[in-house]
Amino acid sequence: MQSQMNRLEYWIKAQTQYRVHSPFVFDMYRKVLFARLPKDISRRLAAEHADQRRCYRELVYKLQDHYHLRTVCYDADEAVLEGDPDTFGTLKVVCRPHSSRLRELRWNAQCGNTKYTVSIDLFDVGLLMGHPKLHRQHFLLK
Repeated sequence: MQSQMNRLEYWIKAQTQYRVHSPFVFDMYRKVLFARLPKDISRRLAAEHADQRRCYRELVYKLQDHYHLRTVCYDADEAVLEGDPDTFGTLKVVCRPHSSRLRELRWNAQCGNTKYTVSIDLFDVGLLMGHPKLHRQHFLLK
């Protein structure tokens, strides 16, 4: 039986942006994942979604804004976003995929699902993309 990943193990295994060879993921890393939001937008999101973790609510907003995605489903633990089926496809944002053994098992099962071609694990947030033009890859990023 595999144990639950802890933060130290994650930091040892995770890669930085300079080890990412996928141009799409590298661009997403630089322009979306670690881009800062203006304070007024950050405050507005905090007021509207006080029950959600900051990293999760801000990431969902940045993904919607940058890729012009529409929300299909959005709650405290998961958000499903969709773009143009020919160019982007489906994006699922999972909040705290390693917070419990059960959530981690569910995250690993979703990463193995053939519906998703790219998975990005940021420890506190996970991304699953059904991007039609990308090869199947899993990224563990800092």
